[in-house]
Amino acid sequence: MAAEPSVEVVHPWSSAGEAHALDVLKEAVKNAGIAWKDSAIAGNNSNNQQQALQARLSAGNLPDVTQTVPNLMHAYVDQGVLTNLDAQAKEQEWDKKLSPEMRKVAMYKGSYYAIPLVEHRENIMWANKALLAKYGGELPKTWEAFNQLAERMQKDGVIPLALGGEDWQEGQMFTSVILGVGGKNFYNKAIIEQDPEALKGPVMVKVFDQFRKMINFSDKNRIGRDWNAATQMVIDGKAGFQFIGDFAKGEFLRAGKVPGQDFLCASSPDNGQNFVYLTDELAFFSQKDPQRQANQKKFAELVIDPAVQIEFSRRKGSIPTIMDVPLDQFDACAQISLVDRKDNQANGGMLPSFIENIAVDRDVRGVLMDVITHFANTPSMTSQQAADRIVKDLQNL
Repeated sequence: MAAEPSVEVVHPWSSAGEAHALDVLKEAVKNAGIAWKDSAIAGNNSNNQQQALQARLSAGNLPDVTQTVPNLMHAYVDQGVLTNLDAQAKEQEWDKKLSPEMRKVAMYKGSYYAIPLVEHRENIMWANKALLAKYGGELPKTWEAFNQLAERMQKDGVIPLALGGEDWQEGQMFTSVILGVGGKNFYNKAIIEQDPEALKGPVMVKVFDQFRKMINFSDKNRIGRDWNAATQMVIDGKAGFQFIGDFAKGEFLRAGKVPGQDFLCASSPDNGQNFVYLTDELAFFSQKDPQRQANQKKFAELVIDPAVQIEFSRRKGSIPTIMDVPLDQFDACAQISLVDRKDNQANGGMLPSFIENIAVDRDVRGVLMDVITHFANTPSMTSQQAADRIVKDLQNL
């Protein structure tokens, strides 16, 4: 008797919201007659997952599917271990269906090597509505307004800002600050182009000044705290705000909270409609067995299915990577992002995340993250010292 068709899927999704979203894809795969072999490797911002995959690569025992991000996908292509998806992309009209920025992140050297599962927005502000109501109920639209509100909360013994101790959490918050203080042109100049004058100039100093205030608005017990534990602080009213990607919404929803009723969401202060995007994409390791190849093809087909795209994003907090989706099937938070995505695609406001391995090479990301997290955890470091160190460390690459 032939073995049941199956796919082994390696991924880092372990929080309540992430697991709830993943059930959508698991169910679709099961309904297609394929067994799902789950290989969840959580923690350390997917670094644990990458280490495990490299070990399996060395052993010649690669899974069928892996969650990945663009720069890591590029490395796998260069190692010659990923399946080229061009034929399937043409057959299913990915060029027509996917958003322009998602097409870009799914391709490398002119070919498709991944299929984006979700499109996330990094620069989001989350707030506990009941707690905010004690302070007037208005979400701050500027950093100045946020600072004033946070100071009032702090004086009352309330933690203004929920933040964890992982470097990428600090990095995502830094993204909201640099975009709010500097604007999209500065983001492009400083982050994407790494222009030395921009990086060490007065605007970047102001960015670090505001970032220092943000760190001081968080609590002293943040070291070692996972992102979803920080989100839980906002859910429980133990903290007022969190600045993190829209995937946080999945945690609110799993806790039974309703957008606009229990929690509030908006683009971060002074960020306007600008949209810093990131993605979780799925790549397929090359397999010699024709049955495994067929299973992979069916799996990729399901990822881009509108029903899967819509329901997965509704649970995960993201928006679909496909463009043609009805606005009324999403909550208020997602509708903001869908509208902003459409507007920004015309005006250059779609900005790639550097934290999530899209905007810059991994070594450049490493320099930026090292300085950001060192600054966050070194109260004596000045903003000018941080700006100067970025320039110096980039020159030493």
